[in-house]
Formats: sequence, structure tokens, C-alpha cells
Amino acid sequence: MAACLIGTVCVDSFAKSAFASSDGPLLLNMPIYNRTSTDDLVRQAESMVSQEINQHFDTNPGLADIEVVVLGNRNGDIVPVLTTVVSRMQWQENSDVSAWTKYYGSHALLQRHDRREPQPVQVATPRRRSTTVASRDISAQFERQFDSGRLAGRTVQTYVDLVD
Repeated sequence: MAACLIGTVCVDSFAKSAFASSDGPLLLNMPIYNRTSTDDLVRQAESMVSQEINQHFDTNPGLADIEVVVLGNRNGDIVPVLTTVVSRMQWQENSDVSAWTKYYGSHALLQRHDRREPQPVQVATPRRRSTTVASRDISAQFERQFDSGRLAGRTVQTYVDLVD
């Protein structure tokens, strides 16, 4: 695990070349361990891309162009942050990553783990009668109905058994 400062984006050291492929884009894994702003996230991704492009063009003189994709990874959620496609000639003319980069807004999804919905504040709760008190009240009503002759004994017994 990479060491990182609070509020920064951390990059695993293995990620830089682990996904390199001669027949496809260079994938850079950018783990995000702490809360970070979108600007900081993009700046860190652009810095990674610039270093990778320079390294690949320097070490491989036959490389005509390169495509680099930065994937943000937060707690297993992986989303594209940016894609840079540039030729050697373009890079020599202008090494500003933003000139050759497509940015994705999907990295905002990674921030959803930081947003905690405020817990609703409970001001008051209605007073509830316990079920045993309620049962006794209903049983008492059945007994009064039986005593007054409004309910038959069998009916009272059926309902009292259900309530108890």
C-alpha cells in the first residue's frame, strides 16, 4: 500500500507498468484512499500521465504514439478519470497533458462514499401503550359487553383468546 497524506491521492507503485500492453492503452490504476477535491484528483492523474508518457517515449525510441487511461479506484469502485492519446511528434511540440486528454465526469462517483446523509433528528415520538396494557383494555371491554348482554359467552371467549 502506498503512503499518502490526508487529502491527497495515492498511487500504488506497481500500477504504473503492471497494465502496460504493446497492443492497447496503458492503464494506470490510481487508488484513492482519502477524500480529495476533483481538481486535486485531475492534477494527480495528469501528473501520472505526463511521467508515463515521458518515460515510454524516452525508453522506446520506436514508439510513435501512446494512449494512457487513468482509472480511479476507491474501495473497489473503478471509474475512468481521463484518457490521453498523443503521438511522439505532438508531445514534442506541446507536452501539456490537457491538450491531448479527454476528461470523464464519472470520477465524481468515487466521492459518494464521503457524503454522509445527515441522520434525521427525532424531536418527539408518540407515546405508545404497551401491548399488554392494550390487551387488558380490550379484554375488559369484552367482559363489559358480555356482562351487559351484548356479546355471547362463546364470542367473548373467541376474541379474548385472540387478544391474549
